[in-house]
Amino acid sequence: MQHRYQEHVDVLIVGGGFGGFYAARQLERSLSGRQRHRVLLVAEENFFLFSPLLAEAASGTLEPRHAVIPLRSQLHSTEVVAGRVSEIDLDRRLARVLDKAGQEQEVLFRSVVLAPGSVPSTLPVPGLAEEAVSFKSLPDAIWLRNRVLAQMEAAEASHDPAARRELLTFTFVGGGYAGVEALAELESLAQVAARHYHRLLPEDMRWVLVEATHTLLPGISKRLARYTERQLRLRGIELHLSSRLKSCVDGWIELDDGTPRYRSGTLVWTTGQRASPLVASAGLPLDERGRVIVDDHLRVKGHADTYAVGDCAAVPDPTGGICPATAQHAMRQGSLAGRNVASDYGMGEPAPFTYRTRGMAVTLGNGKGTAQVGPATFTGPLAWWMGRSYHLLMMPGAARRARIVSDWTLGVLFPRDISQLGALGRPTPLPSPRPSTGAG
Repeated sequence: MQHRYQEHVDVLIVGGGFGGFYAARQLERSLSGRQRHRVLLVAEENFFLFSPLLAEAASGTLEPRHAVIPLRSQLHSTEVVAGRVSEIDLDRRLARVLDKAGQEQEVLFRSVVLAPGSVPSTLPVPGLAEEAVSFKSLPDAIWLRNRVLAQMEAAEASHDPAARRELLTFTFVGGGYAGVEALAELESLAQVAARHYHRLLPEDMRWVLVEATHTLLPGISKRLARYTERQLRLRGIELHLSSRLKSCVDGWIELDDGTPRYRSGTLVWTTGQRASPLVASAGLPLDERGRVIVDDHLRVKGHADTYAVGDCAAVPDPTGGICPATAQHAMRQGSLAGRNVASDYGMGEPAPFTYRTRGMAVTLGNGKGTAQVGPATFTGPLAWWMGRSYHLLMMPGAARRARIVSDWTLGVLFPRDISQLGALGRPTPLPSPRPSTGAG
């Protein structure tokens, strides 16, 4: 592997999600017009995923590219490296960065904002690693969309009732926001697609949601949780509350609630996240869930000029406890981290984190949803519209917002696209050369 050493940077930002992106954007604003400071952002992709729109990208109501924001088009003075931080030494103020070219850089920094996010948290369930997929990234969303349509194509061609039933059984484990939205949106896609198949009926499909607690959508009002349960059951979706996945070896699903085991062609794991392994390897103070312990200014305790935000950080909530791992919190934490880092360089004053949850919105497909703003709750088309409006307002960039509005408008006027694009991203190999005939 080739090594090259980069000059010292003033601020290193690890991660290009909500926390890292908004930290960089705030630093650009706070440091503008002053002495040049080098800010380097390292992200695994050259875009930032607007995760609240991930379920819509999966279901085809939104073009997947419109759920991401190119980092370089929004960050004008921040240096961006597409790659990952493989190691960070806070005592030496040094990070090793592996870029897309396979080269390793050593980056010296003065200040650092840690925002590497989280990874799916798994349990020792037999067969889980082999059978399940996650729902966290844009490739996950595109794969699941293609998977649903591919399973429908295979079932249409099959003459074996048992095989058809397995192909058309989709099991989601985790009744939080990601699991409910992913299942609801993909089930609505399948219902629309089923109209175009001669041998498939909507009732041929089996959609199952498994949740370990007694209710869906933890943290939302009981009224909205009950409404969500009722809407999903009315659509024929099986809900197994207070139930856990025992085994999924070879596609056989076994639950601990006495449900007869069944075969499922698709298993999606959306239950729980854990902080990126990078923070554990950095020798930082961690809480019981592996998150970096920070104060109300987002500073890591015992480490000067070190901040942590987003899913990897245990940020004190002004209302008590720890902030939930949501996009709205990571966005505000990132902006505040940028402001506080700038104050370390003499630009402005530091401030504590005072943001309080404004509300939650969940899309359920078919133009329905749930929303909570303070004590007020909303359901049905109004909640669906409120959720979309809020996400549009939060989306950075006028061009991206215009594209999203265009997608939503076309979705109202025209049927949903049900093309299966599973081969996207894989080039077609050239055929082998024909053997020479020796002619001539």
